[in-house]
Amino acid sequence: MKEKLQQSSRKSLNYRGNECLNCSHPLELSDRYCPYCGQLNSTKKISLSDYFGEFIISVVNYDSRFRYTIKDLLFKPGVITRNFTLGQRMRYANPFRFFLSVSIIYFLLSGFLDFMKINETDTNDNPSLQNIFNLNSNSESPDIPLDSIYYYKELGLKIRDKDSLKKLPFAYARESSLDTINFFKRTTRKFKLFQDFSIKTKIKSPAQAMDSLDYSKTRLNLWIYEREKSFERILDNPIEFGKYLSKKIPLFLFFLAPVFACFFLLIYFKRYPFHYILYKLRNSSNPKLRRIFTISFIGRILLYLIAGFKKLFIVKRNYNYMEHVIFIFHIFTFLFLVLLLLLLPEYLLGGEYLSGIFIICIAPLYFYKALRNFYQESRLRTITKFFILNIVFLMLGTFAGALFFVLTAALY
Repeated sequence: MKEKLQQSSRKSLNYRGNECLNCSHPLELSDRYCPYCGQLNSTKKISLSDYFGEFIISVVNYDSRFRYTIKDLLFKPGVITRNFTLGQRMRYANPFRFFLSVSIIYFLLSGFLDFMKINETDTNDNPSLQNIFNLNSNSESPDIPLDSIYYYKELGLKIRDKDSLKKLPFAYARESSLDTINFFKRTTRKFKLFQDFSIKTKIKSPAQAMDSLDYSKTRLNLWIYEREKSFERILDNPIEFGKYLSKKIPLFLFFLAPVFACFFLLIYFKRYPFHYILYKLRNSSNPKLRRIFTISFIGRILLYLIAGFKKLFIVKRNYNYMEHVIFIFHIFTFLFLVLLLLLLPEYLLGGEYLSGIFIICIAPLYFYKALRNFYQESRLRTITKFFILNIVFLMLGTFAGALFFVLTAALY
């Protein structure tokens, strides 16, 4: 059924030109869109009715690639990746861009719903980590006053009286004594010292703290003290840091996926059959090599040795590295997409039970089906590789997650 055009429509023949206004490509009056850049062939100025009309149409008649991507991603695990790698790319959205879009929308909507919730916070029922670990509790040791330079002088820190150091409410070490140990241990000791000192004195200025501790104002010392303040802010308000950290998860997964794909290369390969290798060697395009194999006894031994070597070390890969990466991004996108769809029901129910059931029960089953449909291997091989990949991802995710947490906290 042909679309009936109104005379006032921007697509009407009355407003079509002979040249594209975007790229200056020559057009015919029958060209509704420019065949070069795809822009609508219309010379009509945009009116208020055109603006709202096109907006409503764009919402109702959404792009077919988006529709097919959502449908196949939710209900055809692994099939969307297989179709995409086989060349059906105009049918689906770009997997990398779509992953970032879905994950960003998820965290934006999640933050909005958290904002809408009415949380009556009781400080007695919800103590901060600072109070839980008693990091700022009063102890028998007196707090160091802000004029701590004088305090240090009175305690004899600048003289060789080791007993005076015991009077301090934290383990103090002179900078000169730390210079004799390696960089990692030295930095760790400084960080612990600066942390204890900051908690006791409440000094926020790194320069003032270095004066009080009698440490040189190197860029490294100032940076370490500043990072310690970041960790103190995390302890004071861990919920706020959790929200800040969650916004970085899409970026974390975006860089973790290519690393995780390397393990797919290690387990998804096929070895050539031995008889196939023998056949290819006997019918080699190299006449000299074929002549050697015809030599009695020696040629036969050499043929089997080369065939055995190829059997052990030459493998066939049906999928290259980037196809494994696309598969992983489709899995991550599915997770965020379902969690996005569950946000509103969970908000209305007042709990996160649905997402918990999804992560524990449905997500592993989806991952297995995706492996089976995309790589098209037997059930036994798929189950074996399913467990191997989950163990690898758990180990890799734990290590990378810890590193990600430390780096994020250091830059917080």
